[in-house]
Amino acid sequence: MWFAYFYYFLIFIRFVTSATKAETIFQCDHIFDSSKSDGEFQLPILPSPATGSEHTSSPGPLKNMQCIYTFVAGPRQRVKLDFDQFQLAGTADNCETEYVDIYSELESPHDDLLTASFGGRYCGTVSPYVRISLHKVIVLVFHSRAASNRRSELKFRGHYSFISDARYNAGHQIGKAKCSFLIESKTRKRGTILSPTYPGTYPKNFHCSYLLNGRMGQRIRFFFRDFDVYFGGEHCPYDSMTIYDGTTNKDPIIRKVCGLQQRLEVYSFGPNAFLEFNTTSPTKADPRGYVIDYEFSSRYVDVLKLLDNEKGVTHLRGSECDVRVESNRETVHYIHSPKYPHLYPANTTCTYIIDGLQGEQNLEKVLLTFEKFAVLSEPTIGALSSSQKHTPDYEEELCATAYVGIAMRDTTIKSVLASGEESTYDATLCERIPEGSEALGPYASDGPRMVLVFGSFDRVTADEQTPFGFRAKIEFKTDFGIPGDPGGDSNKCLFKFTKPQGSFNSPRYPANYPLDTNCTYFIKASPGQQIQVYFEQFALYSDGSGSGGDKCADFLEIFDVFMVNGKERLQLQAKYCAQTFPGPTVSAFGSYEMRVFFRSDSQGTGNGFKALYKIRKAFKEAIPTRETSRHCGQRITRTDDRTTGWLVSPGYPIRYNKDLICDWEIKVRPGHRILLNLVKMEVEGAMSEDSINCQNAVIRVDADRGVGAGPSVQEICGTVESVIQPIVSNNNTVRISFFTSPDKVNGLKGFNFTWTEVKLIKDDRECSDASLYLCTYTKLCIDARLRCNGDENCGLHDDTDEAHCNKLESATDIRTVLFAATFSGCIFLFIFGFFCYLFKKKFERKKKKRRRYASSGLKHLRQPYRSQKPVSKAAAGRPTDIHLLPSPAASRLTHHDIRGVMPLSSDHPHVANMYRESPKQHHSHTETFYG
Repeated sequence: MWFAYFYYFLIFIRFVTSATKAETIFQCDHIFDSSKSDGEFQLPILPSPATGSEHTSSPGPLKNMQCIYTFVAGPRQRVKLDFDQFQLAGTADNCETEYVDIYSELESPHDDLLTASFGGRYCGTVSPYVRISLHKVIVLVFHSRAASNRRSELKFRGHYSFISDARYNAGHQIGKAKCSFLIESKTRKRGTILSPTYPGTYPKNFHCSYLLNGRMGQRIRFFFRDFDVYFGGEHCPYDSMTIYDGTTNKDPIIRKVCGLQQRLEVYSFGPNAFLEFNTTSPTKADPRGYVIDYEFSSRYVDVLKLLDNEKGVTHLRGSECDVRVESNRETVHYIHSPKYPHLYPANTTCTYIIDGLQGEQNLEKVLLTFEKFAVLSEPTIGALSSSQKHTPDYEEELCATAYVGIAMRDTTIKSVLASGEESTYDATLCERIPEGSEALGPYASDGPRMVLVFGSFDRVTADEQTPFGFRAKIEFKTDFGIPGDPGGDSNKCLFKFTKPQGSFNSPRYPANYPLDTNCTYFIKASPGQQIQVYFEQFALYSDGSGSGGDKCADFLEIFDVFMVNGKERLQLQAKYCAQTFPGPTVSAFGSYEMRVFFRSDSQGTGNGFKALYKIRKAFKEAIPTRETSRHCGQRITRTDDRTTGWLVSPGYPIRYNKDLICDWEIKVRPGHRILLNLVKMEVEGAMSEDSINCQNAVIRVDADRGVGAGPSVQEICGTVESVIQPIVSNNNTVRISFFTSPDKVNGLKGFNFTWTEVKLIKDDRECSDASLYLCTYTKLCIDARLRCNGDENCGLHDDTDEAHCNKLESATDIRTVLFAATFSGCIFLFIFGFFCYLFKKKFERKKKKRRRYASSGLKHLRQPYRSQKPVSKAAAGRPTDIHLLPSPAASRLTHHDIRGVMPLSSDHPHVANMYRESPKQHHSHTETFYG
């Protein structure tokens, strides 16, 4: 308290300083006593003027003010303050200029405020909550330095009253403790416990205790009518109310409570209980405390009789008759209603929480069967079947006064445990159910937990028969979490599947599967049907050591089941281990049953797997003769003309579709084998040296068909061809299958294989024939015609059938060029000769034409111009040309231009003379000419 002392010392110094500066300090202290039972107060109350005796509340222009208001109650009374108006300067976090300090734990009005417990400081607009004195005195200290320059009106008004303190005396006070009481049933069977200053803010750093003692056979019921205690966290590390099931705080804790609680109900196990309330000094808060009703009674359920010394059945501490039944691995237990076989009590609700084992190695489910059932209700309607569900209205009609509700699903169980009486159950029973009725069960839980609720209301109904209530048998069975029909004892992981479609999974999926587990799945169809299986998840345990570890410590095996002479024959289809994701698959041709085995060892676990299956109509052929929309593929047989070939996915290189089932079979001569080489692959999935994931699409190559007890199938997918090495079969037959998921695929291009008939030889002389070729490194003997065909037909790391083709290709190229040149030359000579012939013919025609002209004695010269009009008359005085004919026929032998008759050659004397004439003479001597 040194801080408070120092603070008031500073105030005193300030007052003295202010006085020396002639500042006014008003004496406005006031005392309210119990002479008046209640009244109003407002602050500040200033001294009366010199001319009158009345007080005034107007602060005027005052600059500095401190007022102390003391409320003093009478004997066996307490002070109660209610604040109606509150508006001071400052904010809740900054109370420097104006504030009110509250002291509510004073025993006398003369107590020193500097050493008294401080109840809080308030300013701004946040009003203090209701205050009730711990004893009989409350002091308010009002301080203001903002009266002269305040921006808002000062408001501080409330009501005071003096109330009796009898309600706060819960019992006999123990010793000199301020808040320690003894409550005994012999003096008070029921009553109420209030926090020390309820509904006012309870004191800080305070302690209260209440010891309740009843008689033998009694139990104590606590009902939290109101509870408001500072909440500092889930485990109530600050302020809390703790209820102990005994007489001291060393007995078992029933419950530790803090925060806000409404209508909380708590029962003691026996006739004694101890309550302890502790407070600290948390951040500013005004919690009001608590109001707890208590009652001693012997009508509450006798827990010892309810448990009946049953092993694994315990009482849930703090409840009237809630019971927990716990499994001890495959155990059997019994439960019954209160007072069974006698009539159950009214207004009683008992919850039976039944828990099977749930851990890394254990998972159980609950089977509940009623041996006797007579929970009578009005009106009598009859029992409900186990499959019926009800709403609260439905329950009110059929099971109005008593019922038994069963919650078997997770969502229903959560609802029942959260809301209690207003819950909806998976099954509701009432009335007397005869033996042998299906309504008696068994009821199976979906998980490791089941909840049963017995409830009775104000009226209980009895008939002339006995017993009353119920008795039930509880069996815990190992729950593998597999949806099929169990095929053996509850502790055996064996399940059957016969529905047209469904799913199966590893034990406890999606949780980790247990160690040392062996599970068998029977998937059975009918003759003429086949089974399709594809996986949704697959993750088995891997020790993380890569290729050096044992990947198949945990594994899954798929077998095809054949019936031979009435006996089963299992043929292994595939085995999957860690770091592998199986692709889709179907049962083998002729098999209509699949058997799946799952095994885990003792080293580690994983999430396991989930697979889906469909039963479909079987194909008519193992290898289709004709492709259909459901079944594609073909049978490929080697011939003399075909010792190699191609094999591609449907529609390659176009995208493949979902739900594809394709089967190819390649067969060559006996004593020979088949070499498969992957040329191109774009199939969704991924492959590496350590893992493979072919979930939605897979290529399966059975290169050992017909060899050994079962096939050794290689699964292929992804887009990296180099991961897949060339495959050589072990006999003369290879089966290739391609499956895609029936649900969804991305649809890539597919794949392209080449196949080649090969023969493994021990002596090179076996492949010395000219029609054969011996591969250098792999020692495979192939058809010589396959040499230099553009494909590598010799197998892994051997390209000798293509490596020596360069010289032959060069010689072939030279011959091809020579042949092409010769052929081109011949064509050129033919064309050249043809054109020479045409020119020769044309020249001869021209020569003949010249001879014909020469024979006529005329020499025709080509004139490049013609006159627009023919000249009709010769120029006057022009000398007569002996070669020009005056007749019209001569015009046909004369060249014309657009202007008329063209002149002859200048070599002719007459022509030369004609051109020497002037143009005027030329035009004046024209004559008409008719050609």
